[in-house]
Amino acid sequence: MASEDAEQLPLLHLKLAFLALEPPACILALARKAGGGSVTPHIQNFILESCIGTNVGQIQDYTYVKIILKKVIAEAELSSDIVIDGLYEEFARCMSSKANNSSLNMSGKICKEISFLSPTYNNVSSNQVSLVARLSCSTNMLEGDTGCSLWPSSLFLSEFILSFPKLFSKKRCFEQLGSGVGLVGVCLNYVGASKVILTDGDASTLINMKANMEMNNLYAEDSELVKESKNKVECKYLSWEEASESDLWDCRTDLVMPA
Repeated sequence: MASEDAEQLPLLHLKLAFLALEPPACILALARKAGGGSVTPHIQNFILESCIGTNVGQIQDYTYVKIILKKVIAEAELSSDIVIDGLYEEFARCMSSKANNSSLNMSGKICKEISFLSPTYNNVSSNQVSLVARLSCSTNMLEGDTGCSLWPSSLFLSEFILSFPKLFSKKRCFEQLGSGVGLVGVCLNYVGASKVILTDGDASTLINMKANMEMNNLYAEDSELVKESKNKVECKYLSWEEASESDLWDCRTDLVMPA
């Protein structure tokens, strides 16, 4: 049993990296590791069926899939005697697809799935993934869209929250100085915070944040819907240059989260 789990874990890492739209070099490195040093036909099939085949409709980023396929095919041709036909067929489909991610390129956004492995995973538990957050993120951070980008600091803070859930459970939590894409809010809600308040002073970032909360079933514009559901996430406009004492007092939180 432990041996089977050890074999499956590299495949799980490969799939999670694909869902998170990690760089192609990372995908190839994980594919080699899972294949024992090369992208074997077994790994090729796994990428085609378990990564691309079951998730491309959710990711909706055909450009990314096309790049991954091109890299995997090139790597497989170098490292394996066999390249499965399905890779070539899927690559051709992406090349000819009318969608080809044109709307995504125009908006400068991609949809990422950020997955966290359970800290209690011990090669026995079947509950390997504790949380999957779906987020719309910017692709052009260097062109000014910093608020809609996924920052490493939010990943580190999210991992801390999930590692020490008792610190945040049943607490009113307030994320200051810009909540970005809202990943920390998703994690706070997951560990049982009684209330989560996310803020940002940029209107476009706030719109994107609200959309991300809706994507994760954590936000509703209609206040009555919020009362009826177990919604505990509030997205507020707050400019720290103009914030008054009453604005902050209205939050009445137990914990203030750093940006």
